[in-house]
Amino acid sequence: MRTSKITACLLALVMALLVAPAAKAQVTGLYYKEVEKDGRIYIFNTPERFKSFTASGGDMGTSVMLVNRGPNGETLVAENETAMDLYLFKHNLEAYERPTPKPASSGAAPYPATKIGGRVFADFSDKENKDKGKTGGAAKSSDSGVGVDVKRFYFTVNHDFDATWSAQFQSDIGDQGARRYDVFVKKAFIQAKLAPEAIFRLGSADTAWVPFVEGLYGYRYVETVITDHLSFGTSADWGLHFLGKAANDMIGYQISAENGKGYSNPTRTKTVDFEGRISFEPIKGFTLAAGGYTGKRGNDTDAVPALHTAQRTDALISYVDDHFRVGGEWFEAKNWNNVTTVATDKADGYSIWASFAATPTLSIFGRYDSAKPSKNLKPALEFTYYNAGLQFRLNKALATSIVYKMADVKGGTLGTSNGTIGSAVAGQKGEYNEIGLFALYDF
Repeated sequence: MRTSKITACLLALVMALLVAPAAKAQVTGLYYKEVEKDGRIYIFNTPERFKSFTASGGDMGTSVMLVNRGPNGETLVAENETAMDLYLFKHNLEAYERPTPKPASSGAAPYPATKIGGRVFADFSDKENKDKGKTGGAAKSSDSGVGVDVKRFYFTVNHDFDATWSAQFQSDIGDQGARRYDVFVKKAFIQAKLAPEAIFRLGSADTAWVPFVEGLYGYRYVETVITDHLSFGTSADWGLHFLGKAANDMIGYQISAENGKGYSNPTRTKTVDFEGRISFEPIKGFTLAAGGYTGKRGNDTDAVPALHTAQRTDALISYVDDHFRVGGEWFEAKNWNNVTTVATDKADGYSIWASFAATPTLSIFGRYDSAKPSKNLKPALEFTYYNAGLQFRLNKALATSIVYKMADVKGGTLGTSNGTIGSAVAGQKGEYNEIGLFALYDF
């Protein structure tokens, strides 16, 4: 029996000798400091904070404070929760209550990260595009009638390499008319986000004006904005793009050096075009913006040199909150379609819109457009458009609207996002009417 007790004591001594170095290493690596000053006890568990406290003459900075919790009623001021716990444990004081900390994360790094998504614009409608100067079957366009149409199908892949570098690819399947769909690369760019004020994109990316207006208008799935609708602008182009926001997001801006023919045609020519925008949001939801475009629109080649410079000037005013969207856009263009012709031309137009969300799921909306697309060469050519609808927001991914659209073109014919409208008969006009169910689906 005595031998067993001696053996047990020897084993316990050996275990203590083995554990002691590890325990000593743990204690050695822990920093702890208390400072009593002016009726308070300051507690530290990192040497950096203690040195900063000493150098500043007693400025603790961010801290945890417990009033009258010291052994003699002192106020305890700790560097952090860990320091406070160490003090209370050391002095055998009652622990203090605080919210239970959230479970630790899995530790997985946020980068690299890839996100895949899509967006669909579709409609089921009855439309009629009619030349009022003609009679019989020839009066209506070939795409008049009832049917289902997928106007746009975007497939998007975003990849974040790290907090600065990322890339985006977006394909665009669109209805190009004449009973055919085409597939384009709409966006394909590398992005360097150096700061919110300095973002660079190289490749095919959003242009400065059209996507900006679409975001404020809010009903792109129903209709394109006026500059895009009448082909006086495009939503993406190949080039180098610089954009950002400053002054607490009150000021936004973008300037792009672009090829000039849009995302579907990455043509190289002798010069690049420039497009820019600046916006100001003095109060939340209220936006003022101005923009401009200048260049040859990808038409300056050795074979066919440019004779004029295409220019466009833009202005916008908008207000958006949880219930209202109200805004207007104006543009003026010079030689937009006359870069290589001897003749010169001008165009201008405006668009106004409004919507009201009676509930989070139900909104009413409307829009009115007017334009003179060719003031010099076709001074009688006039374009008028309006729409009205009722939107049901079923969930974050799906919105549907019952919509009526009407457009008429006087003094000739005009290409629009809804096809060529107008009349080839002098003194007559063309009229476009459409009613149906329009849908937006994000996934």
